[in-house]
Amino acid sequence: MFVVARDGSGDFTDIQEAIDRIPEGDRAPTLLLIRKGVYTGRVVIHKDNLRIVGEDRKETVLTASGCAKDPAPDGTPRGTFLSATLIVTGKNVEVENLTVRNDAGDGSTAGQAVAVYAAGDRGVWRNCDLIAHQDTLFCGPVMEKVNADTAPRISSAECVPSVGDSPVTHGRLYFEDCFIRGDIDFIFGPYRCWFERCTLFMNRHGGYYTAANTPEHQPYGMVFHRCTLTGECAAGAAFLGRPWRRFARTVFLECRMDACVAPCGFCDWDEERRVTDRCGEWRTEGARASLEMRHPGERQLTDEEAQILNLPEVIGGFDGWRPDRRVPTWFLCGDSTMADYPAEAYPMTGWGQKLQALTDGTVFIQNEAVNGRSSKSFITEQRLHYIECCLRAGDKLIVCFGHNDEKPDKARHTDPESTYRECLGLYIDTARQKGVEPILVTSIARRRFDASGKPVPTHGAYPSAMRRTAESLGVRLVDLESATTELLSGEGPEGSKSIYCHVPAGSPNYPEGRADDSHLQERGAVRIAKLFLDGLAGKQWRPGGASQDAGDGLEELILREDDVVKDKGC
Repeated sequence: MFVVARDGSGDFTDIQEAIDRIPEGDRAPTLLLIRKGVYTGRVVIHKDNLRIVGEDRKETVLTASGCAKDPAPDGTPRGTFLSATLIVTGKNVEVENLTVRNDAGDGSTAGQAVAVYAAGDRGVWRNCDLIAHQDTLFCGPVMEKVNADTAPRISSAECVPSVGDSPVTHGRLYFEDCFIRGDIDFIFGPYRCWFERCTLFMNRHGGYYTAANTPEHQPYGMVFHRCTLTGECAAGAAFLGRPWRRFARTVFLECRMDACVAPCGFCDWDEERRVTDRCGEWRTEGARASLEMRHPGERQLTDEEAQILNLPEVIGGFDGWRPDRRVPTWFLCGDSTMADYPAEAYPMTGWGQKLQALTDGTVFIQNEAVNGRSSKSFITEQRLHYIECCLRAGDKLIVCFGHNDEKPDKARHTDPESTYRECLGLYIDTARQKGVEPILVTSIARRRFDASGKPVPTHGAYPSAMRRTAESLGVRLVDLESATTELLSGEGPEGSKSIYCHVPAGSPNYPEGRADDSHLQERGAVRIAKLFLDGLAGKQWRPGGASQDAGDGLEELILREDDVVKDKGC
């Protein structure tokens, strides 16, 4: 996770700097948390596979005041599409829990002023406020002039000379529980879009909620499902939409509309761009639905027609995209035995670093474990709070501390029978309040043996305190201390060196060698990660690597050890 904070408490103080500098995600998206504050100036999200989360929906605000009438370098107006506050051209970008505004002002004086230009395929927007006046939200490909204006931030989105008569597009967008405010044509463009439980709010002037320009041979355009259409305009001053181009397709399914919606619903743009049966409604409710003065061109869908106009059909595409069934994330809270390590530390590897490779893509691993942290210091550094901002129902919060809780310094030390258990309780409460399952994991054993070759416990009362906490609070426990102690017993003093970071002299990253009995090397990290997954699946580990299946299905996530160990001679 990377953190943007205006007060300097994060990794960056500026959103654009963060976007430019952070790496793109590979299998799991790169997570960027934006702390509360008002961030001024245009932002371009040009990278793929990102998840961007605001700390607070109302208090994390991106704002700018660009408008169509602003002068370009040659003195001509910049136009609608160069006015946006936030431009997203990357693929697989999720934006959550923040407000994006264009503060240029009323369209009668400022002209078009876009809040969001959403161009990247598989874009997801959840719990966001998108606010402007004229042309709030554009859903369509990048135009050549926009690419030129945002250079050198290279776009991976579709690029077209003009979106006027747009060709068939491949872009798909999903909006869930968003508040979208504007007046004239304030949701517009050619992309296939699904809006789920969103609120469309018309400003006092009235106008058109939508202006689609769906290409002629594209079967779907904008679909609004279980949305609310409201506003502050006079009754009847808000229209469901008008066709930006002749083949516009906009459909409202099971939406509630109040008295501000015009009795005719849709409205013609002009004599050429008229409402057709590609625009329609099904089971709409409220003042609008009780009137029988609908535009003669729009279609009232039958139940059979509405049944096949569903999310997989509209935006699923060839890849079966289902943004409504999001991939859950496992957030890892722990210390150096679990943490990710850079290439220059190889072969040292945290066991959490190997979990993503051991799963089949049905989960994302967000490894927030940090070297040297205890259950207490992880909380006081606000790391748990940052994770809390990103938790969603269906995720897991995996907590593994103990190595550093015994340290004597005040910042880290906890008492196993009091403050340690209190801290564990805070992780559990945080998870449950967000609808997330907490999982406690005892610390891995250190490589210590007595004279007879028997493993020696080194964690004192901390593992037993965690076991009792899990039992008393009804939390799932993975007992890695017991499992790794058995593993050490089976491997013995010599064999266990291949698990822990014992590196001979002459190693590229450790020219003088290393004998580390606390941290793991890569092959050992894979073995411990598999022990964790076995424990999570209810399997009981047996010496020699065998395990007995207790059968809750998680064993299907596990791959062969050799598939995830790099060929680096360890």
